[in-house]
Parts: sequence; C-alpha cells; structure tokens
Amino acid sequence: MKKLLLVLIIPFIISCQFNSKYNYSEIETKQFLDDITRNAKVVITDITEIKKEPTDELLIFTRYPLSKIQLEEYNRESHLINRDDDISDFATYRFLSYELINENGEKLEFIDNNRAIYLQETSIWEYDNVLFQKLVIEVKLNKKFQKLNGYISIEFEMPHKIKKEVKIPVNISIYDTITD
Repeated sequence: MKKLLLVLIIPFIISCQFNSKYNYSEIETKQFLDDITRNAKVVITDITEIKKEPTDELLIFTRYPLSKIQLEEYNRESHLINRDDDISDFATYRFLSYELINENGEKLEFIDNNRAIYLQETSIWEYDNVLFQKLVIEVKLNKKFQKLNGYISIEFEMPHKIKKEVKIPVNISIYDTITD
C-alpha cells in the first residue's frame, strides 16, 4: 500500500514543480534580478524609526519597476490585484554569508524564526517618475543594536536556476530615517 501511495504521489509532486505559472523570459528574469540586486539595501524597520530604541530587527529592502501590464492595471484601477504569478513571487533567496557588528563590537547572528525563503511584497512607490514594487526580507538578530555595521551576502534564485548574488553593506542606526 505504501509503495502504491508513493507511486501516485511522486508524479504529482514532480508535475506541480514543472507546471508552474512562470511565464517570464530569460531576459525578463535577468532584468528582474539585476533590479533587485542593484536596489538592495539594509534599513531599520518603521517601528524602530518611530521608537528610536535598541532593536534586534532589520529589513533587507529592494525594489523593481512595475511591468507594462502592471502599470496599465495600476493606472486603470489605482491599485494592483495581488496575484501569485508576479515575477517576484518566483524569487527565492539564501544567505551566503554575513558579518554584523553592533556598537559594542559584538558580532550578531541571524535567528531563523522559520523565515520564508521568498520575498515579501509591500507597497508601490514612485521613484524618478517610475512606479516600483517594494520587496523586503525581515531579519531577526540574536542581540539588540543601536548601530550596526558589516555586510550581508545573498543569492537570489529564479526558476530555471537563474541566480544572482549581491553583497549589501550594512551601516544603520536606530536614529536613521527611512527614505525609501
């Protein structure tokens, strides 16, 4: 019975992986990765900006320009309908390395917290007359900081094993103002 169940389940799992809704070209995929790696930066959270108290949380923030189809929808509806087939829905990431040092010279470590490996879509913003979708990765640390320096290296991956790495410098403070 167990063998029969495996014989039935395995093809289903494999078919789900290959029948995805990924309808983006290699050029679009590489452009997306170029955009999110070029715009990636580390920032404090909005709560930290308001409270100005030591924190153990930070955000890796990035963005990419809306596609022509998304722009048409946004201009027509004044919002976007959240779908599960936007290009960012297919992006995954993994941390390659990092070094984070607080104001006391202590090395801080990531706490996994069952973090998703997908990018979280947030708001739409305009930069230089272009509409962008903002994306974030929430990171929890093992200790609090007032000031944090170092770097985070991430590898982003898209379907068909298209990957791009970025090393993001970290130089943040609880007194920062979030500008993006």
